[in-house]
Amino acid sequence: MKFPNYYQRLGVSRHATKDEIKKAYRKLALEFHPDKNKSSDAHEKFIAINEAYLILYDDEARKKYNVEYDYHFGRKMDYTAEQKAQSEKESYDNRKHHFDDNDLNDWSSKARQQGADYAKMAFEDFSNLVLGFVKETGFQLGNTLLVFFGLLLTMGGCGNILIGLTTNGEMGNPIVGLIMLPIGILLWKAANKNWDNH
Repeated sequence: MKFPNYYQRLGVSRHATKDEIKKAYRKLALEFHPDKNKSSDAHEKFIAINEAYLILYDDEARKKYNVEYDYHFGRKMDYTAEQKAQSEKESYDNRKHHFDDNDLNDWSSKARQQGADYAKMAFEDFSNLVLGFVKETGFQLGNTLLVFFGLLLTMGGCGNILIGLTTNGEMGNPIVGLIMLPIGILLWKAANKNWDNH
């Protein structure tokens, strides 16, 4: 049974970051969704891409996969380049891949099933799902930045007011503090409102 090269499947390196893996998955999944891509092997490629993504994006599954990946490809170091290329060539078929780790076998089977379910979805629904992941990540990041800057400005404003009040005759610090404080509070309130509306 051929060992699946998930990194090759997504076109990323063995040391790719989670962000690189996610970007590669999005691009390939949208390209090979059976509703959009009418090639004869698009359905199986789409399922295989989903399987690779779900294993590599999950920290525990990737760790288990990497152990077997390193062993499998490490022991073939003395092959010729042609033999190695042939051994790593991907086929997108319905066979189950057999890993030494039973959890990995189970996870890859479930990942293939999820890919099959996604393949049945209309392309528009699937693309909304994939882009929804991106939108949610953007929302989380944006709101976290609002909270961060809100707290920073609020604390800075309070600090400037206190410094200004404890120094003799310097009005610059309290004025800056009085400007920063309400801006920080507004940002904090905006972040909370975003969470409530989300």
